[in-house]
Amino acid sequence: MLASVLEKAGFEIHLLDACAVKKRRCIADIVKQAIDLRPDVIGMTLLTPMVKDAYKLASALKAKGFKIIAGGPHATLAADEVISHDFDAVVLGEGEPVIEQTIKAVMGQIPIDTVTGIVYKNSHNQPIYTITREPLNDIDSLPFPAHHLVHLSEYGITNGRMHRANIFSSRGCPALCSFCAGGLFGKKFRFRSIKNIIDEIIYLNRTYGTHEFHFVDDAMTVNRERVEEFCESLIQLKMPITWSIMTRVDTIDEEMLSLLSRAGCTQIDYGVESGHSETLKKIHKPHTIEMVRKIIPLTAQYNIKPYVFFILGFPWESRDDIQVTFDLMKELAPHVECFHPAVASILIPFPGTEIYNKYKDQYDFENWWLTDDRHYEHNGTIGQSYFEERLFAYGHVLKADFFYYDKEVKEKIYEIFTFMYKHNIKKSNLIRRLIFETLFAISQKTAALSPSIERALFAPVTMAKKMLSL
Repeated sequence: MLASVLEKAGFEIHLLDACAVKKRRCIADIVKQAIDLRPDVIGMTLLTPMVKDAYKLASALKAKGFKIIAGGPHATLAADEVISHDFDAVVLGEGEPVIEQTIKAVMGQIPIDTVTGIVYKNSHNQPIYTITREPLNDIDSLPFPAHHLVHLSEYGITNGRMHRANIFSSRGCPALCSFCAGGLFGKKFRFRSIKNIIDEIIYLNRTYGTHEFHFVDDAMTVNRERVEEFCESLIQLKMPITWSIMTRVDTIDEEMLSLLSRAGCTQIDYGVESGHSETLKKIHKPHTIEMVRKIIPLTAQYNIKPYVFFILGFPWESRDDIQVTFDLMKELAPHVECFHPAVASILIPFPGTEIYNKYKDQYDFENWWLTDDRHYEHNGTIGQSYFEERLFAYGHVLKADFFYYDKEVKEKIYEIFTFMYKHNIKKSNLIRRLIFETLFAISQKTAALSPSIERALFAPVTMAKKMLSL
């Protein structure tokens, strides 16, 4: 999106995804590419789990004389910290309205204090906040994302056909979930026109052959009339596409599911989070357990795959409380396509959240993202067993132990993650499933006897897995 805005303004842009699945890059690789390109300004999106590496990268780039700006969730929530780590400026919230002015200011072409909604460093290395900027109201005015700048081969796509694409139809979220910072795009919903969304779908379909779309809106079905208009437009269009959404359980009913299904919706991601009613109240979720029991099976009945998020490890929950959630998961399992094994399936106290502010002192995790002891690593961590890599493929949050869980709670979380893993691989073909289940069981039993023997035994498997991902 930012690249598209800047191209429209006449800038030459290069995009680099250092985490691209088929071409991952280390800090040295990125610095070398920067030296080869010699850009006037380098922009970086900061996400909390990766911010330590981002700061190391910023330091390496600054040592080579580059000007660096930051944006994204962590930059918005911790701008002072970011400014203290070699960045020249931070864009708060939405970057599209001010990215051009920010770059010109950092390059010295306009006074930096005239750019709204940013933070910059003064001559005394102190952070200076400029005048607050209101969220962009007319999001139809934004150009479509600059997909042509993405190197599809870095994601294993060799024929230039981008079969699946993310798309947003709104910005903002008024919810008050205690585990989510929210607010990056403001608390007020702002919607794109249906025509604007349809135009982007048609463009991607004709240009890249895209036929699967995932809407990244926080709650796609909150505005019922708008969803109905969108579905009717797709039905009339008769395009051979499918699409998926994220939404809230309390905004769905049978009539809505029928319409979504007829319009080509094939998957809905639900944030159920807990099977314990008291926990749902504490984290400010608007749905009830009764709604969940009704809507998840009903979704499957309409040939829409329910993908379900749960969060384990709230600091007030005992082993028995977590078991209540586990019981609900097992009850829903026959209808659930996938239990999302996300990083945050174990509670992470992200900055800016109610959970973080309430418990950071009690559990001593203030600024945990800057430390080694409370940080968590991605898949492939040295010392992690094969079965743990499978269970915690997106980061072993349990090892960070943010809330000092007792042994019984940890054992229950392991049990639930094992249940989710085994449920999700049921969709694999029989041979693939049997291989995974056998390797998992051997790893689990061997690691219990001797972690070092397990690592030696599974070293070839780990190496083969890494080679296949190249």
